[in-house]
Amino acid sequence: MHRPRPFSPGGEKVAVQRPDEGVRWLQDVCAAESDSWGREMKPVIKPCRVPWAVSPTMDGLTLTHMHDDAPKCSIVFGGGRLGDDGRTDNRRIQIKFSSGYFARVSVKDDNADIDESGFTVLKKHEGPGEQYLEWRAEQWRQTGLCPDSGFYVATVSPWVSAVGLKHLALRHFVLAGRDNYIEVLASKFSWREWLWVTGPRDQFTNPNDVVGFGEGVE
Repeated sequence: MHRPRPFSPGGEKVAVQRPDEGVRWLQDVCAAESDSWGREMKPVIKPCRVPWAVSPTMDGLTLTHMHDDAPKCSIVFGGGRLGDDGRTDNRRIQIKFSSGYFARVSVKDDNADIDESGFTVLKKHEGPGEQYLEWRAEQWRQTGLCPDSGFYVATVSPWVSAVGLKHLALRHFVLAGRDNYIEVLASKFSWREWLWVTGPRDQFTNPNDVVGFGEGVE
């Protein structure tokens, strides 16, 4: 299985400001993600409780990750909410992470689910494949939360264990796009949504045009 490496927009190693130890390099973080027998451990993830879904046909997840006095980490992507007509609308969605000290990105097969990238996914649809869309829409309408949004939080994370920093209460979040996915270690997240009809996605940033928002830890 492909092992993702710590990511930074410029391709260089990421210097991370730790509250208690100052600046350190992340190049060895992945090395500790195995059990006492040396076997690679799989992260176990479940869908986050959000009312939208990542678009399965939209190219590109835009990650911003930098460190000044505190880490700044956000992801912008195309997604949508389920409408009364049973169709998903088009939205620009931005997730911001609190205490997002660590981030990494990896590619995935366009036609593969996230569990084929080395994750065990909980609360998946277990029925026949042809009933998946009906099940998804029904659960979405009943709860107001998408049951398979493409945004996950780990219940078991070798990465969190390898990094340590228990005082930060870091959680392992995974955002899956069509052909790549991003992992972030952070304490919690918040999001904002803009209706996206046409034009470049990253230009929809006027706070007055926000049509949805929220926050959570899972």
